Amino acid sequence: MTFLAIFPPASSAILLLALAILLLRSAYGQYPLLFAYCFVELAIIICEGVVFFSVAAGGSRAYQSSLRYAYVYWSGDLLHDLMLFLLVITLTYKTLEGSPMRSATGRVLTIIGVAAVALPFVLFHPFFTARWFGHASQLLSLGAAAMNLLLWTAIIGTKKRDPQLLMVSAGVGIAVTGLAISWGLALQFPSNSVRWLIDLLHGLTHVAGNAIWCWAFRPALNRQPDRSTGHPVASQA
Repeated sequence: MTFLAIFPPASSAILLLALAILLLRSAYGQYPLLFAYCFVELAIIICEGVVFFSVAAGGSRAYQSSLRYAYVYWSGDLLHDLMLFLLVITLTYKTLEGSPMRSATGRVLTIIGVAAVALPFVLFHPFFTARWFGHASQLLSLGAAAMNLLLWTAIIGTKKRDPQLLMVSAGVGIAVTGLAISWGLALQFPSNSVRWLIDLLHGLTHVAGNAIWCWAFRPALNRQPDRSTGHPVASQA
């Protein structure tokens, strides 16, 4: 395994651990799905790593033909896409806090979320094959990218913008945009010779999104100035 193959998942694991700690210290109650995302992603990285090394020990040909690794990889990829999709939906709902449109928008977002989970089983079959996983992941990634436009439309239309929410939304935006671009390139260049480059792009955007989230929840951003003294004090999450 080369450095370029190791760097994205290893960096993501470190950043996800840091993010989980930061959320526990400040904003766990405000972003519960992001907290759950940390552990889901860590579980995916660990499972893929364990299966990869156990299969790779039998040689590169055994690794390429391993159905077990393929199933773990595609399952993790689909779960990752689904979590990002749900994050975009919940952030859109959170952005509309205080808006008279929030209740109606919440019902629409709930319908969209349910449809995103159900559509792969309606549109594609047979289930749980490489083709099914690929189509389902592509559907979720494109849906997340489209929903991200709705999220930023809601942010632009909001008068009072929470800096932390803006940064969290920026991290999600980078992750879903990188995911959509990666799928577009994979369809445009299906050859395995450039697949590593597409996977690297996907991995780096994932790392960038995690880094932005860690920056969003750094202690300095969660401290508000005391109006009586002018000194920063910890905010209550």
